[in-house]
Amino acid sequence: MYRLINYLFGLNLIYLFILEGKMGDHALILIGLGLSVLAAYIAFLFNWISLDATTAVIILGTMVLGLGGWALAASVIFFFGFSSMLTRFNEHEQPDFDKKPTRKRRDGYQVWANGFWVGIFCILWFALGTLSALIAAFAVVATATADTWATEIGTLKPGKTWNITTFEPVTPGVDGGISIKGTLAALAGAMVIACFVFFTDVLYPIRFFGIILFSGFFGAFIDSIVGALFRQRKVELSAPDDFSNSSESFTNSFVNWAATGISGLLASLITEIILL
Repeated sequence: MYRLINYLFGLNLIYLFILEGKMGDHALILIGLGLSVLAAYIAFLFNWISLDATTAVIILGTMVLGLGGWALAASVIFFFGFSSMLTRFNEHEQPDFDKKPTRKRRDGYQVWANGFWVGIFCILWFALGTLSALIAAFAVVATATADTWATEIGTLKPGKTWNITTFEPVTPGVDGGISIKGTLAALAGAMVIACFVFFTDVLYPIRFFGIILFSGFFGAFIDSIVGALFRQRKVELSAPDDFSNSSESFTNSFVNWAATGISGLLASLITEIILL
């Protein structure tokens, strides 16, 4: 399935490059391709992604820079790099780390779980020039960052954690669990990504900063709510044969995909209302 996504986005990128792009666009897309190839294989060498996932990273990275611009690309690089370091740090800080299995590399499904909607909104921004699509792309990155920071920071020497739907105490790290530390981390993650909008050429960036911050923070809560509902109803999606992790991890990837999509659509709707 993720290979089909690779083909669809790859063909869209080629179409936009040949038929829609101008000379400056061509140069930026080619720069994006070169930098994405470099980033993908660095990530592979650091055991962050699988070899198959390099194709997804290259396509997504080329689209983000080539179609979305430098500011959006910088926000994605920040999310991926800093969040990966948080994950590795958290692994080493957890008790009995030596007894835990090594975390598997992220495969193509997990790359597209957080990157699918960024790619969609980049295409819409490039092809149609609708500002709401660009703001939505930032909101998707903000949600992914907020969710990752909430998990990684919230489970590092955690305090009290509650189920977001029932408010009953739960074990830190379970789907749907929230804590004060994790909530503040989610707010910080969304805020950092929202700051990247100031490096774009949009007018009145402060209002779009607020939209991205709100949508990203809200998206992290949607992720927790959906995760809690899936856990309560014991919903576990069957992972494809070529998925490199467990069915539980695949279900989590689906939840991430849904939450980032909802936050992006929310940011797009709010932006359209403001621009009326």
